Amino acid sequence: MQHIQQNKNINPIIIIPSRLDSTRLPRKALEIIDGKPMIWHVWFNAVNTNTAPVLVATDSNEIKDIITENGGNAVITDKKHVSGSDRIYEALNIFDLKNKYNFVINLQGDMPFFPPSIITTLLSNLKSEDLITLVCPATEEEIEDSNVVKAVIAWDTEEKNYGKALYFSRSKVPYNSDEYWHHIGIYGWKRESLKNFVLSKPSQLEMIEKLEQLRALENNMEIKVVRVNENLIGVDTKDDLDRIRKIIKNSPKVN
Repeated sequence: MQHIQQNKNINPIIIIPSRLDSTRLPRKALEIIDGKPMIWHVWFNAVNTNTAPVLVATDSNEIKDIITENGGNAVITDKKHVSGSDRIYEALNIFDLKNKYNFVINLQGDMPFFPPSIITTLLSNLKSEDLITLVCPATEEEIEDSNVVKAVIAWDTEEKNYGKALYFSRSKVPYNSDEYWHHIGIYGWKRESLKNFVLSKPSQLEMIEKLEQLRALENNMEIKVVRVNENLIGVDTKDDLDRIRKIIKNSPKVN
């Protein structure tokens, strides 16, 4: 397996958090899409990026069995975790006792369809930041939708493809802007930064907005944001599931 050449000091691992019981769409990880459970699609697409080892972090033996029976790696984590970051950190320490991997990509377990370039974008853009994430232009409907997280970004002055995150909100921010940015919940963490984050207490703004990335900002962590052109569909509702089924059904198959 070849890793990204631009960051020779990075030894990455992709970890997919996947809990069985979800609030809006129960047992969604096991929903069948084009003949396979959703979690299988996330794992399979991650493996086929050919960028890093892939590990599924779950609280369910059903999910674990799907991955291991297909030749993948999965570990059981605590059912009480309140965030994906907590879950992937526990899984990392179970799977990698020798601290081999120093960069962790948190790939959402409800995002079964994504271009491989998403992972290489994260790997190739990290420099000194604690973590890196993605945004895309928000549509008019998304701007007003409180379920869509908006990012406030100080863009690079010369090339508006990346910048520094200043804030995240479910509200329409920044006020009076002519453009808004939809945050895509995939993160690339330096291992030490992930450790510091998980060991810190939930912050005031995090609890108000229900957005854990605000804890990182309140703890003076630097979050780099990279622009991509298209949003990635996360499966939170039955409508999302129907949309992703159509996309995967019509997409080219990887042998």
